[in-house]
Amino acid sequence: MKQWRKAGIIIFWLLLWELFAGLVNNSFLLVGPIESVKALSRLLQQQEFYGILWKSSRGILSAYLLSFLLALILSYLSYRNSLLEDFLKPGVFVLRSLPVASFIIILLFFLGRDKLSFTISGFMSFTIFYINLLEGFHKTDHKLLEMAEVFHFSLYRRLRYIHLPAVYPLLLGAAKLAMGLSWKSGIAAELIGQVGKSIGYQLMEAKVGLEMADVFAWSIVIIALSQCWEILVILLIKALCRKGCV
Repeated sequence: MKQWRKAGIIIFWLLLWELFAGLVNNSFLLVGPIESVKALSRLLQQQEFYGILWKSSRGILSAYLLSFLLALILSYLSYRNSLLEDFLKPGVFVLRSLPVASFIIILLFFLGRDKLSFTISGFMSFTIFYINLLEGFHKTDHKLLEMAEVFHFSLYRRLRYIHLPAVYPLLLGAAKLAMGLSWKSGIAAELIGQVGKSIGYQLMEAKVGLEMADVFAWSIVIIALSQCWEILVILLIKALCRKGCV
């Protein structure tokens, strides 16, 4: 029943999109889903398309993974040391509050174009992971920690059987949010920095050339990549955490 409901909702929005495009009746401003799919099919037939996907995906996903590992380490150390937590708090606040466009422009002067997408994606996803993981560590049941102290639990057993169940729900939410933010900020960095042979650059070229169908086609690609990788990451986290959380 839920699958039919989801399908119905998707069809409704697609029809609304097509109707709105018909009312606008200007392909330079808005195209419908049919024209967008046709443009996407043309992209899929181009060999260069897959090289562009690889370049953008490699930078964004590697930044996502590195930011998670760094946030995991620093959030646990901050949980154990309030001085470190206070020390990192202003930096995390700035990263969380500063508009992505401003951050991209600032870093563009220091890093150049090639490293911009990786760095922006990493910083944006780091803040999400760090804040949520730190909150999860602070929610750990103190009675369980006292029990672990009495029975001389190793660090590994404390992390797996005590901290992991507390962190797990927040980790799932952070992983989803960080994945979407990584793609949005990474592509924005490619667009503003005009990184050659990247998805962001293709969006800019399509916009300059008034190829609105290509703009929507590349947007569909970004959404699909973000959603697919989000599903894979969530499945991986659930598989790795299952024994420690059940």
